[in-house]
Amino acid sequence: MLELFLQGTVLVTKLARAYLDLTIAMIIVGSSVVVGKIITDAFPLFLASGVRFGIASAFLMLVTRNHNEGLRSIEKRDWIILILMALSGQFAFTLCLLWGLRLTGSAEAGLIISTTPAVMAVLSRLVFKEWLPLNHLIGIAMAILGVLVVNGILPEIAQTPLTGHFAGNLIVFGAVLGEGLFLLLRKSVKSTVPNLTLAYALCLLGMLMSLPVGLYEARSFPLSMVTLQACIAMIYFGLVFTVVAYVLWFRGVTEVSGATAGIFTAVMPVSAVVLSYLFLGEQFRWSHLVGGVLIVGAIAVMALGPAQSRHDSLD
Repeated sequence: MLELFLQGTVLVTKLARAYLDLTIAMIIVGSSVVVGKIITDAFPLFLASGVRFGIASAFLMLVTRNHNEGLRSIEKRDWIILILMALSGQFAFTLCLLWGLRLTGSAEAGLIISTTPAVMAVLSRLVFKEWLPLNHLIGIAMAILGVLVVNGILPEIAQTPLTGHFAGNLIVFGAVLGEGLFLLLRKSVKSTVPNLTLAYALCLLGMLMSLPVGLYEARSFPLSMVTLQACIAMIYFGLVFTVVAYVLWFRGVTEVSGATAGIFTAVMPVSAVVLSYLFLGEQFRWSHLVGGVLIVGAIAVMALGPAQSRHDSLD
């Protein structure tokens, strides 16, 4: 009896830690749009992208070297996939996010980025010809409606039309497309390479892609004018968002079902909106609330539908 109690306690503890890991990871992802807003006001786009991946690459190089998990463990056939992943999920995502944040608010950007699960479902159908269950179709429709509300396209719901932010939101949606393709391409990597090694390879590729234009921007950029706040934001973007959130998410996701992990992605838009109000002083809009509810509801519908397992894996 005591042994069963101890086993149950261990399982509950593992599950609680997994839930905490997933929650913190999504809070960090939500905070990235707030930090990105600070960075894009202080740095040129390509330079910011290159510095972000340079910081992450330097850290991950040390970590993977200590664990004997170098880049040599990646098979040659996987490098083509990794280049495509870096181009879509590292290079394009970062540039579109930072560029879009110059034109729109971080609250709207966070809500739009949270449509990634719905976008992935559409891309799975278009690219991989995967069948979409009914709950995914409903979730996609809810996510689209939520994005329309966030953009102020439905003025009877929105407090103030956001037509001036539409271009920025559209560019941020380009980041969502890049991230969705990045996550789907991960399935095509055949070799059993540790996640940290893959993260190192992707950050290194992202840095190399940003480097040419980034160095050109650095020639005329007054580094002495960069504030301490911008430097801290860049370090946070390079280490906490690029590395810590990644590690926490993959540690937590191994302990729960895909359906449960999907639910925790709903934390991200809430984090983005709340932090935008607290730290950037962005104005509350009913369109944020209504659109956010629709998008979070879309995530829940897609995660909890009959096409997904509702039981957590405790193996």
